[in-house]
Amino acid sequence: MRRVVITGIGIVSSIGNNKEEVLSSLYNCKSGIILADGYKELGFRSQVHGLPKLNPADFIDRRKQRFLADGSGWAYIATEQAIADSGLLTEDISNINTGLIVGTGGPSTKAIVQAADATRGKGAKHVGPFA
Repeated sequence: MRRVVITGIGIVSSIGNNKEEVLSSLYNCKSGIILADGYKELGFRSQVHGLPKLNPADFIDRRKQRFLADGSGWAYIATEQAIADSGLLTEDISNINTGLIVGTGGPSTKAIVQAADATRGKGAKHVGPFA
């Protein structure tokens, strides 16, 4: 059995945008779940959500950001945090024995709706590969 070492952590979530904020929220029993404006009008049974209070465009180069939905942007930011937290050098990150685990709590609903609307309106060819 091979061993795995966790060297860095990055978090973007509804209870904090880095590991220190999330740890503080957890210790203080702070929830990031809030009433979602507009969900009632849309007929959603659940009218709450947990959304990070962070705009990916403030942290990601504009050329990269145009291909990312918000969820992907938050994952990108968390990945950058984890790499910085790890202290690994570029050579270490590029090593064949180095891995990365990324998780997300759900899809970018906005991106899914936009892709569906584009498919219905203009056809599947008008949905980009990064949708």
